[in-house]
Amino acid sequence: MRGMLGRALQVPIGLAASVTRGAGRRLGDVALAGLDAVLASRVAEEAVDRALASRLAEHTVDRVFDQERLIDETVTRLLESDELWVLVDSIAKSPAVTEAIARQSVGFADQVAEGVRERSQRIDMRLERAARRLARRPPRPSSEAP
Repeated sequence: MRGMLGRALQVPIGLAASVTRGAGRRLGDVALAGLDAVLASRVAEEAVDRALASRLAEHTVDRVFDQERLIDETVTRLLESDELWVLVDSIAKSPAVTEAIARQSVGFADQVAEGVRERSQRIDMRLERAARRLARRPPRPSSEAP
């Protein structure tokens, strides 16, 4: 009997939950439409103007600058501390960092070598063309180019 009663109650409970969700969505939509209307009105503009003219705005700006000064002081103290530089030194000497630097250095060296190789090939071709002109020989066919 309890099982039948439980199943019988599930239908109205599910229906009530569905109605509540739908009403909640509608209420949210109405609230947002009301907010849009207020923000589009002259009342919102006047409220912002009054808030900015109040002592609250000045107090807020003072607090922001106080926090900024606190951050600046903290950073200055941190940069002056020996502990920071010990930490930086240990990080710089860590295997992961030295491996990353080595990998990056090899990649950079490869790029430089490729650039030098391309430039030297272009210079070789120019010199060879100039020598062939001086010797009055025809230019080398492109398939023979190095």
